Amino acid sequence: MKHHLRLTLCSFVICLLSFSLTIKAQKKPEFFLPASAFDSATAYKMLEEGTNTIQGRISLKKRGYVNYPGFKEKVLLFPVTQHLLEYLELQKKYNSKTKQAAMTKEASMARIETKTIDSKGNFVFTDLKPGKYYIVSLVIWEKVTSSQVVSGPTVANRNIYGVQIGAGYTPTETQYDATAHEREVGDFVEITGDGKVVTVTIAK
Repeated sequence: MKHHLRLTLCSFVICLLSFSLTIKAQKKPEFFLPASAFDSATAYKMLEEGTNTIQGRISLKKRGYVNYPGFKEKVLLFPVTQHLLEYLELQKKYNSKTKQAAMTKEASMARIETKTIDSKGNFVFTDLKPGKYYIVSLVIWEKVTSSQVVSGPTVANRNIYGVQIGAGYTPTETQYDATAHEREVGDFVEITGDGKVVTVTIAK
């Protein structure tokens, strides 16, 4: 009876620990919002149709390699508001798995979307009013690491009698592993006047 009770208690503790670990694994990050309210009237006024065009390219240089958004990757254009500026400042402080900056849903939807037109990060926005905008896209880049792995059995030197001389050596080869990372790449663009084509390079 005592043995059965002990097994039952152990099973309960194991289940409790598993449940606790599951809760920790599923814990959502803490979000931090700008202090200023989102001025939707001003934002949507800025997004009304105009006569200007912004064209350009987005890229990210990492470890000597230039990376671009994928072909037909989303490129977003936001009107610059105080809410957006505060969000970008919060991003510098809260950008981890446990703490993240965020905008209100309404602010994040007040935007114009386009897609890259090739694999080199080129994009075009048309019919824009004069004003200041923030353009951003997601760039995925790979971090490559290398390590030495055993590629065969140990090779030993032997004399004419078949006796091993020295410790010998184990052949190895270099193995490469790539880990994908992603980063938002964006910058401010200003249009002054009407009927203009503004060309920009957004590079980090």
